[in-house]
Amino acid sequence: MADQMIFKRCEIKYMLDITQAELLKNQMKQYMTADEHGVSTICSLYFDTPDYLLIQRSMEHPVYKEKLRLRSYGTADKDTTVFVELKKKYESVVYKRRIAMTEDEAERYLLFMKK
Repeated sequence: MADQMIFKRCEIKYMLDITQAELLKNQMKQYMTADEHGVSTICSLYFDTPDYLLIQRSMEHPVYKEKLRLRSYGTADKDTTVFVELKKKYESVVYKRRIAMTEDEAERYLLFMKK
């Protein structure tokens, strides 16, 4: 199956202590298996405005927010496939669009967008 490039998911977060997290993981093992990204290091670089407007707005927990990030599964080098992602969240529903390219292409693209 090709990597999915458009996502929509409902997002509800819960605070768990270590014991609760381990119990949940053990319960879920019978229903879930790791995919090819399941044991990799996920590296994310979030972009913001020079005055940090996006993170400031995000911390206010607005009804709508958006983020731009660069994500890799494992440590990237110039030839590694990475994802440039635009995430939008409205009333706990996350919409994400992403495009795959090499790290080198992503750097050139994002520097061009900055101008």
